[in-house]
Amino acid sequence: MESLGTQLYSFSIVLLAGITLGIFFDLFRVIRGILRPGLISTPILDLLFWALITPILVLYLVLANWGELRGYVLIGLGLGLFFYRLLLSGLVLSFLLWLVRVVGGFLNLVVSFFLWLVSFPILLVQEARFSLSHRRKTWRLRPRLRWRK
Repeated sequence: MESLGTQLYSFSIVLLAGITLGIFFDLFRVIRGILRPGLISTPILDLLFWALITPILVLYLVLANWGELRGYVLIGLGLGLFFYRLLLSGLVLSFLLWLVRVVGGFLNLVVSFFLWLVSFPILLVQEARFSLSHRRKTWRLRPRLRWRK
């Protein structure tokens, strides 16, 4: 029989695994909100989520109790996920949405600057061509002054 300290350590690791599962699930929710997957891509994204989270959960189980799957592991995962959803999910979702807005604004700024940088020489050439053609037209249309004798 294991000591009480070892059992509490194992249970706290499993609770932390449930909280981690909740964080990844909220991150997944934000990504799905941005991408808006269709009928075909939804199962692909779900498989990608579970392919990402399964090794992480296995690592937690190895840390907690050498990978043994027991009843208290499922209870701990469920409790960790429940407490996360109850206490922290709103804060994490707000932070993730704020981060998406900041990163989106920054990317918009970078793309706009890049487009301006690429288009500025083109605009200068067009302005120079217009000025030259406009000068030629006005020079031709200007009446020539003739000196009368």
